[in-house]
Amino acid sequence: MSARVSTRPGRPAGAEPAAGPPRRTIATRILASFAITLLAFAVTAGVSALAQKRTAEDSEELAKGYVPVALKLGQLRATQSTIASLVDGIPDEKNPLSMRILLETLTGVRRAMADETRAALSTLREIGSEETRQAALALTGELDAAQATFGGDRPSIDRLFAAMDAGDRDAVNRELVALGATEHDGVKRLKALAEHVDRAMTDLSASARKREERAILQLALLAALTLAVGVAVSINTRRLLRPLDRVTERARSVARGDLTPQPIAESDDEIGQLAAAFERMVGAVGRAQSRAVANERLAAIGKMAAHVTHEIRNPLSSIGLNIELLEEELAEGKVSAESKNLLGAITREVQRLEHLSEEYLRVARLPQPRMEAEDVATAVRDIVAFAKPEMDRANLELALEVADDLPPALFDEGQIRQALLNVMRNAREAMPDGGTIDVYVRADGMSVVIGVDDRGAGIPDDVRSRIFDPFFSTKGEGTGLGLAITRQIVEAHGGSIACEAREGGGTSFRILLPIAPQRLSGPSSVASTRLPA
Repeated sequence: MSARVSTRPGRPAGAEPAAGPPRRTIATRILASFAITLLAFAVTAGVSALAQKRTAEDSEELAKGYVPVALKLGQLRATQSTIASLVDGIPDEKNPLSMRILLETLTGVRRAMADETRAALSTLREIGSEETRQAALALTGELDAAQATFGGDRPSIDRLFAAMDAGDRDAVNRELVALGATEHDGVKRLKALAEHVDRAMTDLSASARKREERAILQLALLAALTLAVGVAVSINTRRLLRPLDRVTERARSVARGDLTPQPIAESDDEIGQLAAAFERMVGAVGRAQSRAVANERLAAIGKMAAHVTHEIRNPLSSIGLNIELLEEELAEGKVSAESKNLLGAITREVQRLEHLSEEYLRVARLPQPRMEAEDVATAVRDIVAFAKPEMDRANLELALEVADDLPPALFDEGQIRQALLNVMRNAREAMPDGGTIDVYVRADGMSVVIGVDDRGAGIPDDVRSRIFDPFFSTKGEGTGLGLAITRQIVEAHGGSIACEAREGGGTSFRILLPIAPQRLSGPSSVASTRLPA
């Protein structure tokens, strides 16, 4: 059955996306936390300032508004009470002229006191709250009504003293009754006005006291809230920075030699990215150390194998030569079939020992690759064409995909040929009943990928992790050096090789080679060719 190369769409390059900036940085979170603390403190300070302002306004309203009104009103009441008392004592007065002069003087003082009280109420309207302004207007109205009551008593006083001068007792009594009623009515109105002022002052003081108590309670609550916010911010900041302790402890454990990658908690900040990058670094260091140990082991094995091979090749050559001579001598005489079979078995075992010795020598004498910028597509096509007859005999078909415009890669063609043939033969052995082996070449980031996918039974996970170890083999007659040599070749090129389970069954090998630095373009399309049958 002939091998062929089929056209199929290329798979997208699976380059790992670069980590972007964290969605929310630690600095942003801490700054937001302290901003919340400052906001809580600002609210507390604002409420405190408003409470102090309202207290100051209440104090000013009392000191510059109600208190002067109360004082002026008190003086006005005292003057009015004096006038009413004098009017009540007129009948017993023996010197009416002095009484008249006194009453005229007190009514003038009363008028001045009423004007001063009105001025004090006007000041109260200017400095007080809306409620106080309305109360001041009402008090001014009451004052006007009181003044209208006793403000027109001057004619009554004149008529009273005229009747007294004329000796008209009836007129004197009539005028005394009218004047006394007017003056006492004024006293009552001024008393009611004073009580109204006292109630307003009492209500204002009570309101101020309640506001003060409420402000103190609000301040206490806001202070407690600010303290709680500060504690919460401190706890949150500690929680945000706690992963740094874990990263530090992890660094100490790595310094002590623990290179086992650890699971990390999902986080979108710088510390989470640092922890993830650190664990990736630990994993890379662990893999590099494992490869270094494996290479050292392989080098030691190679030296030993070279020595042992050197020691056994000469006896093997001598044995082989003697067998050939023995075959020539036996060919001249009669030899039984059993002797010929035994001789053939000895020859085959000698040939197997020579093959093993050559395999060991390749491990010991693998030269440094001669890195040159080459066309990977051409090299892979040649290797596939070379392997075609071998695959035909195994009833296998090769399907090759090669992307167009592949960048040149740095590799040693002879060594890459050996590595790719080892992988393809491994795929052939995984499919003893025949089938199709997929081979593809495409660009992937800064590398060119050569992939070989078989459709065999697959490799268990515990076995897949060891297939590149020297002398590890699941085949009874295998040396376990084929894939170990392949990895050694690929890593000497600065590349990597990976073995993964193929979706749908089988195994997928991926060889990544670095591209040449002078050309960094990627693939644009997929070329299709078919090998001749």
